Amino acid sequence: MKKKLVVFFISICLISILIPASASNFKLNVDEKIIDNLDLDNTEFYALIIGIEEYAGFETPDQEYLDDTAIDFYEKLLSSNNWKNENIKLLLNENATKEKIHDAIIGWLDNKENESDIVVIYHASHGWKTKIKDRLKGNAYVFTRNSSGFEYGPDKITDKEYDSWVDELDSKHIAIILESCYSGRMLALRQAGREVLAAGGKYLFCPCNWSMYLKDTIFGFFLRQGLDGVADINNDGWITVREAYFYLRVPVIWHSLLYHYPFIWDTHWGKNFVGPQVPFLYDNHFGGLPFFKYN
Repeated sequence: MKKKLVVFFISICLISILIPASASNFKLNVDEKIIDNLDLDNTEFYALIIGIEEYAGFETPDQEYLDDTAIDFYEKLLSSNNWKNENIKLLLNENATKEKIHDAIIGWLDNKENESDIVVIYHASHGWKTKIKDRLKGNAYVFTRNSSGFEYGPDKITDKEYDSWVDELDSKHIAIILESCYSGRMLALRQAGREVLAAGGKYLFCPCNWSMYLKDTIFGFFLRQGLDGVADINNDGWITVREAYFYLRVPVIWHSLLYHYPFIWDTHWGKNFVGPQVPFLYDNHFGGLPFFKYN
């Protein structure tokens, strides 16, 4: 029975890898070229980076690296000469309340960017799906510093609420990177001019996890590894969101598959199934959206 269970999960993982990749290969090969009318040498890059591991209303059971991975992503951006320190805002733990996240988007970010600038929002925290009774408010939500528990409430940010904030921005080139469970269900963020890279799946394998072996979040580790240049499919010196996704997807799935075996973990909430982690990409941006220059 145990062998059959392992074969079942491996089969599903293979399907989840091969089908989305093959279906998107044509799009990747044809229009991964950076949009022609974007002068990257004169384009401004702005980023809001959020990492939350300490919450006001509950304690997480183990080191989950959610704030550390945000710091590492911040430092990775600064290692590229297309990013300026004054164009990046980092909100960690006690500074990542719902109000401060809102103000960072509606105030700080909106006052800086324009329609030709490239904007990156990176949010690493817990997340969950809404229950049917709350579905009109959103499909899923991410946690803020204010969060008092896992149940949906005004201390969380739903996909619809997040979308209403991001709608205030002028930029036509927005990358939203969500590192939270059920981030693949943040469906309202799928709007024109955006690419949404979600660490968690849409329907199956929605949880996101960390690795004590990597001493990092699994998604964050391979995302930053891709920015070292190995994700650059067309060898133009720039990493686009789509290139990052195609690089990290397979190693995230397989590392999580091997690390989580036999898939039943003792957690603060009892025994839970922890399957492989399957990232997801919503691509509504015409052409490659470059955000990192590695040389």
